[in-house]
Amino acid sequence: MLQVLRWIIVSALLVPALLVTVALALAVYALEEKPLVERNVPVDYATVVAGKSLLKRIKIQVESADDKGTTLLITEDELRHIAQMASHTFARLNADLYFDRASVNSRVSVQMPANPFGAYLNLAVQIGQSSDGIGIDRLSIGSLHVSGRWLLPLTARLADVLLKDKQASALLASVRGFRIEGDTAMLVIVPPPDAKAQLKQAVRVLQASRFPPGEEQRVVHYYDSLVAIGEDQGDRQKQSLGAYMVAVMAEAAKRSAGSSAIVENRAAIWATVIYFSNGAFETLVGKLVSSQRPLVHAPAPVTLGGRGDLMLHFLYSAGITLATQQGIGIAAGEFKELLDSGNGGSGFSFADLAADRAGIRFVTVATASEAAARHLQEKLVASDDEAGFFPDTAGLAEGLSEEQFRQQFGSAESERFRKQLALIDQRIARLPVY
Repeated sequence: MLQVLRWIIVSALLVPALLVTVALALAVYALEEKPLVERNVPVDYATVVAGKSLLKRIKIQVESADDKGTTLLITEDELRHIAQMASHTFARLNADLYFDRASVNSRVSVQMPANPFGAYLNLAVQIGQSSDGIGIDRLSIGSLHVSGRWLLPLTARLADVLLKDKQASALLASVRGFRIEGDTAMLVIVPPPDAKAQLKQAVRVLQASRFPPGEEQRVVHYYDSLVAIGEDQGDRQKQSLGAYMVAVMAEAAKRSAGSSAIVENRAAIWATVIYFSNGAFETLVGKLVSSQRPLVHAPAPVTLGGRGDLMLHFLYSAGITLATQQGIGIAAGEFKELLDSGNGGSGFSFADLAADRAGIRFVTVATASEAAARHLQEKLVASDDEAGFFPDTAGLAEGLSEEQFRQQFGSAESERFRKQLALIDQRIARLPVY
Protein backbone atom coordinates (compact mmCIF):
# COMPACT_ATOMS: atom_id res chain seq x y z
CA MET A 1 0.00 0.00 0.00
CA LEU A 2 2.86 2.33 0.84
CA GLN A 3 4.46 1.62 -2.54
CA VAL A 4 1.21 2.44 -4.34
CA LEU A 5 0.90 5.71 -2.45
CA ARG A 6 4.51 6.55 -3.25
CA TRP A 7 3.88 5.82 -6.95
CA ILE A 8 0.84 8.11 -6.96
CA ILE A 9 2.82 10.95 -5.35
CA VAL A 10 5.73 10.54 -7.77
CA SER A 11 3.33 10.43 -10.74
CA ALA A 12 1.53 13.53 -9.52
CA LEU A 13 4.85 15.36 -9.51
CA LEU A 14 6.29 13.95 -12.72
CA VAL A 15 3.28 14.17 -15.05
CA PRO A 16 2.92 17.98 -14.87
CA ALA A 17 6.68 18.33 -15.27
CA LEU A 18 6.57 16.03 -18.30
CA LEU A 19 3.71 18.00 -19.86
CA VAL A 20 5.58 21.27 -19.38
CA THR A 21 8.72 19.73 -20.89
CA VAL A 22 6.79 18.48 -23.94
CA ALA A 23 5.14 21.88 -24.40
CA LEU A 24 8.51 23.66 -24.24
CA ALA A 25 10.05 21.18 -26.67
CA LEU A 26 7.22 21.73 -29.13
CA ALA A 27 7.63 25.49 -28.84
CA VAL A 28 11.37 25.24 -29.48
CA TYR A 29 10.92 23.09 -32.60
CA ALA A 30 7.66 24.56 -33.92
CA LEU A 31 8.32 28.31 -33.69
CA GLU A 32 10.78 29.99 -36.05
CA GLU A 33 12.22 33.44 -36.55
CA LYS A 34 11.36 33.78 -40.26
CA PRO A 35 7.98 33.25 -41.96
CA LEU A 36 7.56 30.42 -44.41
CA VAL A 37 5.14 32.61 -46.38
CA GLU A 38 5.73 36.30 -46.99
CA ARG A 39 2.90 38.78 -47.52
CA ASN A 40 0.73 37.71 -50.46
CA VAL A 41 0.09 39.75 -53.57
CA PRO A 42 -2.46 42.56 -53.04
CA VAL A 43 -6.12 41.59 -53.00
CA ASP A 44 -8.28 43.16 -55.70
CA TYR A 45 -11.96 42.90 -56.54
CA ALA A 46 -11.40 39.90 -58.85
CA THR A 47 -9.91 37.90 -55.97
CA VAL A 48 -12.93 38.59 -53.77
CA VAL A 49 -15.42 37.79 -56.55
CA ALA A 50 -13.70 34.51 -57.34
CA GLY A 51 -13.49 33.44 -53.71
CA LYS A 52 -17.12 34.21 -52.95
CA SER A 53 -18.27 32.55 -56.17
CA LEU A 54 -16.40 29.36 -55.26
CA LEU A 55 -17.94 29.15 -51.80
CA LYS A 56 -21.42 29.78 -53.17
CA ARG A 57 -20.97 27.14 -55.89
CA ILE A 58 -19.80 24.53 -53.39
CA LYS A 59 -22.76 25.22 -51.11
CA ILE A 60 -25.30 24.94 -53.93
CA GLN A 61 -23.71 21.82 -55.42
CA VAL A 62 -23.50 19.98 -52.08
CA GLU A 63 -27.05 20.85 -51.08
CA SER A 64 -28.48 19.77 -54.44
CA ALA A 65 -26.55 16.46 -54.70
CA ASP A 66 -28.58 13.26 -55.12
CA ASP A 67 -27.94 9.79 -53.64
CA LYS A 68 -25.10 9.22 -56.12
CA GLY A 69 -23.30 12.31 -54.89
CA THR A 70 -21.51 14.95 -56.91
CA THR A 71 -18.01 15.86 -58.05
CA LEU A 72 -16.70 19.27 -57.07
CA LEU A 73 -14.25 20.82 -59.52
CA ILE A 74 -11.98 23.42 -57.92
CA THR A 75 -9.12 25.08 -59.75
CA GLU A 76 -5.75 25.99 -58.33
CA ASP A 77 -6.47 29.69 -58.93
CA GLU A 78 -9.77 29.49 -57.04
CA LEU A 79 -8.11 27.96 -53.99
CA ARG A 80 -5.34 30.52 -54.19
CA HIS A 81 -7.94 33.29 -54.13
CA ILE A 82 -9.32 31.85 -50.88
CA ALA A 83 -5.80 31.83 -49.40
CA GLN A 84 -5.28 35.45 -50.46
CA MET A 85 -8.59 36.52 -48.92
CA ALA A 86 -7.65 34.82 -45.64
CA SER A 87 -4.28 36.56 -45.63
CA HIS A 88 -5.90 39.94 -46.28
CA THR A 89 -8.58 39.43 -43.64
CA PHE A 90 -6.41 38.21 -40.78
CA ALA A 91 -3.47 40.51 -40.21
CA ARG A 92 -1.24 37.91 -38.53
CA LEU A 93 -1.77 35.20 -41.14
CA ASN A 94 -0.15 34.66 -44.52
CA ALA A 95 -1.05 31.65 -46.67
CA ASP A 96 -0.32 30.30 -50.10
CA LEU A 97 -1.26 27.19 -52.06
CA TYR A 98 -0.08 25.27 -55.11
CA PHE A 99 -0.72 22.00 -56.94
CA ASP A 100 1.74 19.42 -58.13
CA ARG A 101 0.95 16.30 -60.14
CA ALA A 102 -0.39 14.28 -57.24
CA SER A 103 -1.17 16.60 -54.33
CA VAL A 104 -2.35 19.96 -53.07
CA ASN A 105 0.21 21.77 -50.97
CA SER A 106 -0.57 24.61 -48.60
CA ARG A 107 1.73 26.70 -46.44
CA VAL A 108 0.72 29.04 -43.63
CA SER A 109 2.70 31.45 -41.46
CA VAL A 110 1.13 32.88 -38.32
CA GLN A 111 2.83 35.77 -36.56
CA MET A 112 2.95 34.95 -32.84
CA PRO A 113 2.84 37.29 -29.84
CA ALA A 114 6.22 38.21 -28.40
CA ASN A 115 7.91 35.15 -26.89
CA PRO A 116 11.47 33.78 -26.45
CA PHE A 117 11.04 30.86 -28.87
CA GLY A 118 10.22 32.37 -32.26
CA ALA A 119 8.19 34.99 -34.11
CA TYR A 120 6.29 32.67 -36.46
CA LEU A 121 4.39 29.42 -36.41
CA ASN A 122 4.97 27.88 -39.83
CA LEU A 123 2.71 25.09 -41.05
CA ALA A 124 2.77 23.07 -44.26
CA VAL A 125 0.31 20.37 -45.31
CA GLN A 126 0.22 18.03 -48.27
CA ILE A 127 -3.05 16.43 -49.37
CA GLY A 128 -2.51 13.58 -51.77
CA GLN A 129 -4.84 11.82 -54.18
CA SER A 130 -7.05 9.11 -52.72
CA SER A 131 -9.91 6.86 -53.75
CA ASP A 132 -11.24 6.36 -50.22
CA GLY A 133 -11.75 9.78 -48.71
CA ILE A 134 -9.44 12.70 -48.06
CA GLY A 135 -6.68 13.25 -45.56
CA ILE A 136 -3.44 15.06 -44.90
CA ASP A 137 -0.52 12.89 -45.96
CA ARG A 138 2.22 15.08 -44.57
CA LEU A 139 2.22 17.76 -41.87
CA SER A 140 5.09 20.09 -41.05
CA ILE A 141 5.06 22.24 -37.92
CA GLY A 142 8.20 24.34 -38.01
CA SER A 143 11.05 21.86 -38.32
CA LEU A 144 8.89 18.90 -37.25
CA HIS A 145 7.68 16.60 -40.04
CA VAL A 146 5.00 14.02 -39.21
CA SER A 147 2.15 12.12 -40.79
CA GLY A 148 -0.98 14.24 -40.86
CA ARG A 149 -3.57 11.49 -41.31
CA TRP A 150 -4.82 12.07 -37.76
CA LEU A 151 -5.39 15.82 -38.14
CA LEU A 152 -8.67 15.98 -40.08
CA PRO A 153 -10.37 13.19 -38.07
CA LEU A 154 -9.24 14.80 -34.82
CA THR A 155 -10.51 18.22 -35.95
CA ALA A 156 -13.84 16.67 -36.90
CA ARG A 157 -14.11 14.88 -33.55
CA LEU A 158 -13.44 18.12 -31.68
CA ALA A 159 -16.11 19.82 -33.78
CA ASP A 160 -18.50 16.97 -32.96
CA VAL A 161 -17.98 17.62 -29.26
CA LEU A 162 -18.50 21.35 -29.71
CA LEU A 163 -21.66 20.86 -31.75
CA LYS A 164 -22.89 18.01 -29.49
CA ASP A 165 -23.48 15.64 -32.41
CA LYS A 166 -21.53 13.98 -35.23
CA GLN A 167 -22.15 16.52 -37.98
CA ALA A 168 -18.50 17.34 -38.69
CA SER A 169 -17.47 13.68 -38.85
CA ALA A 170 -20.41 12.93 -41.15
CA LEU A 171 -19.45 15.75 -43.50
CA LEU A 172 -15.81 14.60 -43.56
CA ALA A 173 -16.94 11.04 -44.27
CA SER A 174 -19.02 12.31 -47.19
CA VAL A 175 -15.81 12.98 -49.16
CA ARG A 176 -15.28 9.66 -50.96
CA GLY A 177 -12.34 10.47 -53.21
CA PHE A 178 -9.88 13.11 -54.33
CA ARG A 179 -7.74 13.44 -57.44
CA ILE A 180 -5.95 16.09 -59.48
CA GLU A 181 -6.07 16.61 -63.21
CA GLY A 182 -3.88 19.45 -64.41
CA ASP A 183 -4.80 22.59 -62.46
CA THR A 184 -8.12 21.18 -61.20
CA ALA A 185 -8.84 19.26 -58.01
CA MET A 186 -11.80 16.86 -58.10
CA LEU A 187 -13.59 15.86 -54.91
CA VAL A 188 -16.18 13.08 -55.06
CA ILE A 189 -18.78 13.87 -52.40
CA VAL A 190 -21.79 11.86 -51.26
CA PRO A 191 -23.40 14.14 -48.67
CA PRO A 192 -25.62 12.61 -45.99
CA PRO A 193 -29.35 12.85 -46.84
CA ASP A 194 -29.86 15.63 -44.32
CA ALA A 195 -26.67 17.56 -45.16
CA LYS A 196 -28.53 20.85 -45.58
CA ALA A 197 -30.33 20.43 -42.26
CA GLN A 198 -27.07 19.44 -40.56
CA LEU A 199 -25.31 22.55 -41.81
CA LYS A 200 -28.17 24.74 -40.62
CA GLN A 201 -28.21 23.03 -37.23
CA ALA A 202 -24.45 23.45 -36.88
CA VAL A 203 -24.82 27.15 -37.62
CA ARG A 204 -27.62 27.48 -35.07
CA VAL A 205 -25.58 25.76 -32.35
CA LEU A 206 -22.56 27.94 -33.04
CA GLN A 207 -24.73 31.06 -33.04
CA ALA A 208 -26.33 30.15 -29.72
CA SER A 209 -22.95 29.48 -28.10
CA ARG A 210 -21.56 32.88 -29.08
CA PHE A 211 -23.89 34.89 -26.81
CA PRO A 212 -23.70 35.19 -23.02
CA PRO A 213 -26.74 34.39 -20.86
CA GLY A 214 -29.46 37.01 -21.02
CA GLU A 215 -28.26 38.56 -24.27
CA GLU A 216 -31.55 37.92 -26.11
CA GLN A 217 -33.57 39.68 -23.40
CA ARG A 218 -31.24 42.67 -23.43
CA VAL A 219 -31.37 42.98 -27.22
CA VAL A 220 -35.18 42.72 -27.24
CA HIS A 221 -35.38 45.52 -24.66
CA TYR A 222 -33.50 47.88 -26.98
CA TYR A 223 -35.40 46.61 -30.01
CA ASP A 224 -38.67 47.53 -28.27
CA SER A 225 -37.21 50.96 -27.55
CA LEU A 226 -36.35 51.45 -31.24
CA VAL A 227 -39.85 50.40 -32.30
CA ALA A 228 -41.30 52.99 -29.92
CA ILE A 229 -38.93 55.69 -31.26
CA GLY A 230 -39.97 54.83 -34.82
CA GLU A 231 -43.63 55.17 -33.94
CA ASP A 232 -42.98 58.55 -32.32
CA GLN A 233 -41.11 59.78 -35.42
CA GLY A 234 -44.30 59.27 -37.46
CA ASP A 235 -44.25 59.81 -41.22
CA ARG A 236 -41.40 62.30 -41.48
CA GLN A 237 -39.99 62.44 -44.99
CA LYS A 238 -36.37 62.09 -43.91
CA GLN A 239 -34.97 60.99 -40.56
CA SER A 240 -31.41 60.71 -39.33
CA LEU A 241 -30.14 57.56 -37.71
CA GLY A 242 -28.62 59.95 -35.18
CA ALA A 243 -32.00 60.45 -33.51
CA TYR A 244 -32.30 56.72 -32.91
CA MET A 245 -28.68 56.23 -31.87
CA VAL A 246 -28.76 59.08 -29.35
CA ALA A 247 -31.97 57.78 -27.78
CA VAL A 248 -30.94 54.14 -27.61
CA MET A 249 -27.49 54.96 -26.21
CA ALA A 250 -29.11 57.22 -23.61
CA GLU A 251 -31.10 54.15 -22.54
CA ALA A 252 -27.87 52.13 -22.51
CA ALA A 253 -26.26 54.74 -20.25
CA LYS A 254 -29.22 54.58 -17.89
CA ARG A 255 -29.13 50.78 -17.66
CA SER A 256 -25.33 50.75 -17.27
CA ALA A 257 -25.73 52.16 -13.76
CA GLY A 258 -26.57 48.67 -12.57
CA SER A 259 -24.86 46.69 -15.31
CA SER A 260 -21.86 46.68 -17.63
CA ALA A 261 -21.62 49.52 -20.14
CA ILE A 262 -19.95 47.15 -22.61
CA VAL A 263 -22.78 44.63 -22.32
CA GLU A 264 -25.47 47.31 -22.69
CA ASN A 265 -23.73 48.97 -25.65
CA ARG A 266 -23.38 45.64 -27.41
CA ALA A 267 -27.06 44.79 -26.94
CA ALA A 268 -28.13 48.26 -28.09
CA ILE A 269 -26.04 48.02 -31.26
CA TRP A 270 -27.32 44.51 -32.02
CA ALA A 271 -30.88 45.75 -31.70
CA THR A 272 -30.22 48.73 -33.98
CA VAL A 273 -28.58 46.61 -36.67
CA ILE A 274 -31.39 44.04 -36.61
CA TYR A 275 -34.11 46.71 -36.57
CA PHE A 276 -32.82 48.69 -39.55
CA SER A 277 -31.93 45.59 -41.56
CA ASN A 278 -35.55 44.48 -41.07
CA GLY A 279 -34.26 41.31 -39.46
CA ALA A 280 -31.92 40.36 -42.31
CA PHE A 281 -28.88 40.42 -40.01
CA GLU A 282 -30.37 37.67 -37.89
CA THR A 283 -29.36 35.23 -40.63
CA LEU A 284 -25.77 35.95 -39.59
CA VAL A 285 -26.05 36.16 -35.82
CA GLY A 286 -29.06 33.99 -34.97
CA LYS A 287 -32.56 34.81 -33.77
CA LEU A 288 -31.68 37.34 -31.11
CA VAL A 289 -35.01 39.16 -31.49
CA SER A 290 -37.42 37.01 -33.50
CA SER A 291 -37.15 34.16 -30.99
CA GLN A 292 -38.65 36.51 -28.40
CA ARG A 293 -41.05 38.76 -30.33
CA PRO A 294 -42.27 39.47 -33.90
CA LEU A 295 -40.06 41.65 -36.05
CA VAL A 296 -41.37 44.91 -37.49
CA HIS A 297 -40.31 46.98 -40.48
CA ALA A 298 -38.21 50.01 -39.65
CA PRO A 299 -39.42 53.39 -40.91
CA ALA A 300 -37.96 54.75 -44.14
CA PRO A 301 -36.11 56.71 -45.23
CA VAL A 302 -33.56 56.83 -42.42
CA THR A 303 -30.19 58.23 -43.42
CA LEU A 304 -26.65 59.10 -42.43
CA GLY A 305 -24.96 61.93 -44.26
CA GLY A 306 -28.29 62.43 -46.00
CA ARG A 307 -28.13 58.98 -47.64
CA GLY A 308 -29.75 55.65 -46.92
CA ASP A 309 -26.87 53.64 -48.38
CA LEU A 310 -24.39 55.24 -45.99
CA MET A 311 -26.65 54.36 -43.07
CA LEU A 312 -26.70 50.72 -44.13
CA HIS A 313 -22.92 50.64 -44.64
CA PHE A 314 -22.42 52.03 -41.13
CA LEU A 315 -24.79 49.56 -39.48
CA TYR A 316 -23.77 46.49 -41.49
CA SER A 317 -20.10 47.07 -40.73
CA ALA A 318 -20.99 47.60 -37.06
CA GLY A 319 -22.88 44.31 -37.09
CA ILE A 320 -20.07 42.43 -38.82
CA THR A 321 -17.60 43.83 -36.30
CA LEU A 322 -19.76 42.75 -33.39
CA ALA A 323 -20.18 39.29 -34.91
CA THR A 324 -16.45 38.81 -35.29
CA GLN A 325 -15.19 41.21 -32.58
CA GLN A 326 -13.35 42.23 -34.81
CA GLY A 327 -11.17 39.90 -36.85
CA ILE A 328 -12.82 40.15 -40.24
CA GLY A 329 -14.51 43.47 -39.66
CA ILE A 330 -11.70 45.70 -40.90
CA ALA A 331 -11.58 43.93 -44.26
CA ALA A 332 -15.34 43.50 -44.63
CA GLY A 333 -15.94 47.04 -45.83
CA GLU A 334 -13.03 46.90 -48.24
CA PHE A 335 -14.31 43.60 -49.66
CA LYS A 336 -17.76 45.14 -50.20
CA GLU A 337 -16.28 48.12 -52.03
CA LEU A 338 -13.92 45.98 -54.10
CA LEU A 339 -16.91 43.89 -55.19
CA ASP A 340 -18.79 47.04 -56.21
CA SER A 341 -15.95 48.04 -58.52
CA GLY A 342 -16.62 44.98 -60.70
CA ASN A 343 -19.12 44.70 -63.53
CA GLY A 344 -22.68 45.27 -62.39
CA GLY A 345 -21.62 47.00 -59.16
CA SER A 346 -22.13 50.60 -58.15
CA GLY A 347 -18.42 51.29 -58.41
CA PHE A 348 -15.82 51.75 -55.70
CA SER A 349 -16.90 54.44 -53.21
CA PHE A 350 -14.66 55.95 -50.58
CA ALA A 351 -17.77 57.53 -49.03
CA ASP A 352 -19.20 54.05 -48.48
CA LEU A 353 -15.86 52.93 -47.14
CA ALA A 354 -15.85 55.86 -44.69
CA ALA A 355 -19.25 54.71 -43.43
CA ASP A 356 -17.92 51.16 -43.11
CA ARG A 357 -14.92 52.25 -41.08
CA ALA A 358 -17.02 54.55 -38.90
CA GLY A 359 -19.27 51.59 -38.05
CA ILE A 360 -16.23 49.50 -37.18
CA ARG A 361 -14.75 52.27 -35.04
CA PHE A 362 -18.05 52.85 -33.25
CA VAL A 363 -18.26 49.23 -32.11
CA THR A 364 -14.56 49.09 -31.27
CA VAL A 365 -14.83 52.07 -28.92
CA ALA A 366 -18.24 51.03 -27.55
CA THR A 367 -16.84 47.68 -26.39
CA ALA A 368 -13.16 48.45 -25.73
CA SER A 369 -13.40 48.87 -21.95
CA GLU A 370 -15.88 50.01 -19.32
CA ALA A 371 -14.37 53.49 -19.34
CA ALA A 372 -14.44 53.75 -23.15
CA ALA A 373 -18.00 52.39 -23.29
CA ARG A 374 -19.27 54.98 -20.80
CA HIS A 375 -17.32 57.76 -22.52
CA LEU A 376 -19.01 56.93 -25.83
CA GLN A 377 -22.44 56.96 -24.18
CA GLU A 378 -21.83 60.36 -22.59
CA LYS A 379 -20.35 62.01 -25.69
CA LEU A 380 -23.04 60.68 -28.02
CA VAL A 381 -25.89 61.83 -25.79
CA ALA A 382 -24.19 65.23 -25.37
CA SER A 383 -23.72 65.69 -29.12
CA ASP A 384 -27.42 64.88 -29.76
CA ASP A 385 -26.72 64.54 -33.49
CA GLU A 386 -25.19 62.22 -36.08
CA ALA A 387 -22.23 64.59 -36.37
CA GLY A 388 -21.08 63.18 -33.05
CA PHE A 389 -20.29 59.78 -34.53
CA PHE A 390 -20.50 59.93 -38.36
CA PRO A 391 -17.81 61.62 -40.52
CA ASP A 392 -18.15 64.16 -43.30
CA THR A 393 -17.88 62.33 -46.64
CA ALA A 394 -17.56 65.42 -48.85
CA GLY A 395 -14.86 65.19 -51.52
CA LEU A 396 -14.39 61.42 -51.29
CA ALA A 397 -14.23 59.68 -54.67
CA GLU A 398 -17.20 57.48 -55.63
CA GLY A 399 -18.41 55.36 -58.53
CA LEU A 400 -14.94 54.27 -59.62
CA SER A 401 -14.96 51.46 -62.17
CA GLU A 402 -12.40 48.67 -62.07
CA GLU A 403 -10.24 50.47 -64.63
CA GLN A 404 -10.52 53.82 -62.88
CA PHE A 405 -9.70 52.27 -59.52
CA ARG A 406 -6.60 50.54 -60.92
CA GLN A 407 -5.41 53.70 -62.68
CA GLN A 408 -5.82 55.91 -59.63
CA PHE A 409 -5.02 53.55 -56.74
CA GLY A 410 -3.59 50.29 -58.12
CA SER A 411 -4.79 47.94 -55.39
CA ALA A 412 -5.99 47.85 -51.80
CA GLU A 413 -2.35 47.51 -50.71
CA SER A 414 -1.00 50.54 -52.61
CA GLU A 415 0.43 53.62 -50.91
CA ARG A 416 -2.15 55.92 -52.53
CA PHE A 417 -5.02 53.74 -51.32
CA ARG A 418 -3.61 53.63 -47.79
CA LYS A 419 -3.21 57.43 -47.75
CA GLN A 420 -6.89 57.79 -48.66
CA LEU A 421 -7.80 55.42 -45.83
CA ALA A 422 -5.64 57.48 -43.46
CA LEU A 423 -7.54 60.64 -44.49
CA ILE A 424 -10.85 58.90 -43.74
CA ASP A 425 -9.57 57.66 -40.40
CA GLN A 426 -8.45 61.18 -39.49
CA ARG A 427 -11.95 62.50 -40.13
CA ILE A 428 -13.40 59.74 -37.95
CA ALA A 429 -10.86 60.28 -35.16
CA ARG A 430 -11.85 63.95 -34.83
CA LEU A 431 -15.47 63.12 -34.01
CA PRO A 432 -16.56 63.68 -30.36
CA VAL A 433 -17.36 60.06 -29.45
CA TYR A 434 -13.91 58.83 -30.57
